[in-house]
Amino acid sequence: MKAKTTSFDQLLDKEKCVNFFVRYGYYIHTEDEGALVLKKTGTLFTFSGEKIPKELSIFFKDNSTELSLKYDASVLFDTGDLQKEFDRILNLMRANMNRMV
Repeated sequence: MKAKTTSFDQLLDKEKCVNFFVRYGYYIHTEDEGALVLKKTGTLFTFSGEKIPKELSIFFKDNSTELSLKYDASVLFDTGDLQKEFDRILNLMRANMNRMV
């Protein structure tokens, strides 16, 4: 399934992003200078997409930040839950953007 992706015209602070997403159930999977991959645990066998493990990637570029969310498991069909989770994350980020810069 294709990842949900968006970009911000601001360079976000990596450490602040980690602190923000850890509060919402994500943990650091991999990290390097220009990227951060966070994961959220879930169950592989479910009828609800909201319970499937997710992978959130954050790419820190020159003057922008790209955010990408995808399922961290094989999914047979799109239930719309990934988009709902992505929209929830974006709304939380926009409401708290001043804490992440």
